[in-house]
Amino acid sequence: LKSPGKQILLTAMHEGTEINSFQSKESVTFQIVEGRIRYCTRKESVNLNKGQVLTLCENIKYSLTSIEETVFLLTVVNGILQPVVK
Repeated sequence: LKSPGKQILLTAMHEGTEINSFQSKESVTFQIVEGRIRYCTRKESVNLNKGQVLTLCENIKYSLTSIEETVFLLTVVNGILQPVVK
Protein backbone atom coordinates (compact mmCIF):
# COMPACT_ATOMS: atom_id res chain seq x y z
CA LEU A 1 0.00 0.00 0.00
CA LYS A 2 1.37 3.40 -0.92
CA SER A 3 -0.44 6.65 -0.27
CA PRO A 4 0.79 10.25 0.14
CA GLY A 5 1.31 9.88 3.89
CA LYS A 6 1.81 6.16 4.46
CA GLN A 7 3.54 3.12 2.96
CA ILE A 8 2.96 -0.47 4.10
CA LEU A 9 5.30 -3.17 2.83
CA LEU A 10 5.11 -6.92 3.42
CA THR A 11 8.73 -7.97 3.82
CA ALA A 12 10.21 -11.48 3.88
CA MET A 13 13.77 -12.22 5.01
CA HIS A 14 15.83 -15.41 4.87
CA GLU A 15 17.53 -16.52 8.08
CA GLY A 16 20.68 -14.47 8.73
CA THR A 17 19.71 -11.56 6.46
CA GLU A 18 20.74 -8.14 7.80
CA ILE A 19 19.29 -4.75 6.92
CA ASN A 20 21.11 -1.58 7.97
CA SER A 21 19.00 1.54 7.93
CA PHE A 22 18.50 5.05 9.26
CA GLN A 23 15.10 6.15 10.52
CA SER A 24 14.65 9.83 9.72
CA LYS A 25 11.61 12.08 10.09
CA GLU A 26 9.13 9.28 9.48
CA SER A 27 7.52 7.01 12.03
CA VAL A 28 8.44 3.39 11.27
CA THR A 29 6.58 0.34 12.63
CA PHE A 30 7.63 -3.31 12.37
CA GLN A 31 4.93 -5.94 12.98
CA ILE A 32 6.25 -9.50 12.99
CA VAL A 33 3.87 -11.82 11.10
CA GLU A 34 6.05 -14.94 11.21
CA GLY A 35 9.54 -15.71 12.54
CA ARG A 36 11.93 -13.63 14.66
CA ILE A 37 14.22 -10.67 14.07
CA ARG A 38 16.83 -8.87 16.16
CA TYR A 39 16.62 -5.06 16.26
CA CYS A 40 19.93 -3.40 17.17
CA THR A 41 21.15 0.14 17.82
CA ARG A 42 24.41 1.27 19.36
CA LYS A 43 22.68 1.31 22.76
CA GLU A 44 20.43 -1.77 22.74
CA SER A 45 19.42 -5.03 21.12
CA VAL A 46 15.90 -6.49 21.20
CA ASN A 47 14.52 -9.72 19.76
CA LEU A 48 11.05 -9.39 18.20
CA ASN A 49 8.90 -12.51 17.92
CA LYS A 50 5.74 -13.38 15.98
CA GLY A 51 2.92 -10.98 16.88
CA GLN A 52 5.15 -8.30 18.40
CA VAL A 53 5.25 -4.69 17.20
CA LEU A 54 8.04 -2.08 17.42
CA THR A 55 7.54 1.59 16.49
CA LEU A 56 10.39 4.07 15.98
CA CYS A 57 9.61 7.77 16.24
CA GLU A 58 13.08 9.29 16.48
CA ASN A 59 16.11 9.71 14.23
CA ILE A 60 18.19 6.62 14.87
CA LYS A 61 20.56 4.32 13.02
CA TYR A 62 19.59 0.66 13.40
CA SER A 63 19.95 -2.81 11.94
CA LEU A 64 17.55 -5.74 11.64
CA THR A 65 18.82 -9.31 11.46
CA SER A 66 16.53 -12.28 10.88
CA ILE A 67 17.06 -15.04 13.43
CA GLU A 68 15.02 -17.41 11.25
CA GLU A 69 12.88 -17.09 8.12
CA THR A 70 10.83 -13.98 8.94
CA VAL A 71 7.89 -12.08 7.48
CA PHE A 72 6.92 -8.64 8.79
CA LEU A 73 4.84 -5.62 7.90
CA LEU A 74 6.85 -2.41 7.61
CA THR A 75 4.71 0.71 7.97
CA VAL A 76 6.23 4.13 7.25
CA VAL A 77 4.24 7.26 8.07
CA ASN A 78 5.73 10.58 7.00
CA GLY A 79 3.83 12.70 9.53
CA ILE A 80 1.94 14.58 6.84
CA LEU A 81 -1.12 12.37 6.54
CA GLN A 82 -3.67 13.66 4.09
CA PRO A 83 -7.30 13.81 5.26
CA VAL A 84 -9.65 11.35 3.61
CA VAL A 85 -12.46 13.14 1.77
CA LYS A 86 -15.67 11.16 1.28
